[in-house]
Amino acid sequence: MTSDTTTADAGSYGSTSGTDSRGSRPLIEDLMVFSLPAEIDALREEGPYRDGDRNSATLAKEVDFRVLLTVLRSGASLDEHDGDARASIQLLEGSAGLTVGSAEEAQLEEVDVAVIDAGRPWLLRATSDCALVLTLAWPREKAGV
Repeated sequence: MTSDTTTADAGSYGSTSGTDSRGSRPLIEDLMVFSLPAEIDALREEGPYRDGDRNSATLAKEVDFRVLLTVLRSGASLDEHDGDARASIQLLEGSAGLTVGSAEEAQLEEVDVAVIDAGRPWLLRATSDCALVLTLAWPREKAGV
């Protein structure tokens, strides 16, 4: 994990618990900076990706906001069933198909960004090995704050 932060105060979620392959760290701070290539390499070295089809790390988390870095093997998928959150998907590497609701479809290529409005369930399926940043933002009334 490579991040630079400006304060030692953690947000309302505190810190991650850490694992054998990842250390504990704060989930939200005044400034958080990540080296995405290094983070992607680290995710691909961990068991869930080596032995499976995906791996993710939460980069930042607050009650109404999440930023996740995910690596997927070709054919793996991510989905949001209830669609309560607004979402952005930034494809850093590879390609993927995105279906929003039951009809809207888009093909995402490396460095594309898709923005999905709240209330729209979606499904992303990797068409090649890929890496992406998923950002979720809930309306405050849906986030429970």
